[in-house]
Amino acid sequence: MKRVLIVSASVGSGHARAAQGLQAWIARQAPGTEARHLDILTLTGRTYRKAYTSSYLKLAEHAPEVWGYLYDSADKKKPRFKPPRLIRAFDKLEFAKFRHFVRDFAPDRMICTHFLPVQVLASSRGKPWAQFGLSIVVTDYYAHGFWAQPAADITFLPTTECLEELADKDMDRARLVATGIPVLPQFAGPPARQAARAALGIGNDRPVVLVMGGGWGGGGLDALVAEVLRAGDAAVLAIAGRNARVRATLEAIQDPRLRVFGFVENIHELMAASDVCVTKSGGLTTSECLALGLPMLIPGAIPGQEERNADYVTEAGAAMQARSPASLRLKLARLIAEPELRARMSESARAIARPFAGRDIARHVLGPRP
Repeated sequence: MKRVLIVSASVGSGHARAAQGLQAWIARQAPGTEARHLDILTLTGRTYRKAYTSSYLKLAEHAPEVWGYLYDSADKKKPRFKPPRLIRAFDKLEFAKFRHFVRDFAPDRMICTHFLPVQVLASSRGKPWAQFGLSIVVTDYYAHGFWAQPAADITFLPTTECLEELADKDMDRARLVATGIPVLPQFAGPPARQAARAALGIGNDRPVVLVMGGGWGGGGLDALVAEVLRAGDAAVLAIAGRNARVRATLEAIQDPRLRVFGFVENIHELMAASDVCVTKSGGLTTSECLALGLPMLIPGAIPGQEERNADYVTEAGAAMQARSPASLRLKLARLIAEPELRARMSESARAIARPFAGRDIARHVLGPRP
């Protein structure tokens, strides 16, 4: 039995969702394979884990311009095979549990949906316990220098443009493969819109707008939903996730057009039932919308990877961006009122979608299904 270790890092939710998509596709392609998903940060010290996970989130929320500057500054041209000696010494201590886990699990293949595990393993690749196939999956639509990891045997990229970006950072072109970003199999075969609406009890009397995550205009999801409700006559589905406070605030809004959800497992059904998605432009959310041909309206893209993702889908005609509440209301009003516009954007989204990326990566790593 082959063993595959899929390693993510809980910096946002996208890296874990990509790992879950790969795990599901591997189960379909190679049913006898043991595929385990590990968040590398669960095996680090609490202080390190908190600093690593919260630094981006806090900067993105409270000082996005600072994050954008740091992101651009760190986009180095030449990748390092080994980090400086002092950093290697620190990593040897901080990631000792991770290395022990890898040795004990003894994978035949390791697939990383974040660059951190590859960085950690770079200095161990010559050791007997680290001779497994090592690959990395880029989860944004821009190949930042962080993803240039020469220790990886194969780097899977969202687009050929990203492939060229990493090749331009002196990565070996023969070890770069453009596959798309892996999403769960449900996004490759979602229910038809009418079936999804029937399952959710949603009528067909007006367009449906799905609102997911992110702050807006100094506020949060509640402020964003308020602007969406002002934009036009549409049913609004708002996902608050695990944030009970935000959910309670949204549920207090007195508008019969609004339905509020907490954490959901059927996001593919909610997307399939919708006509427009107002959302942040994380790599996985963007890929899921593209897979379903769902037009996106992106409010206030955060500088850095989200801004790059937003530019990619906007350039392709699959999304619009709104940089102010007035802009959001104006553009959403158009999308609500013009089904022909939505249809064109949906077609553009499907043209660049890669819903079978997870299957293709699994085949590449494990070989085609007999």
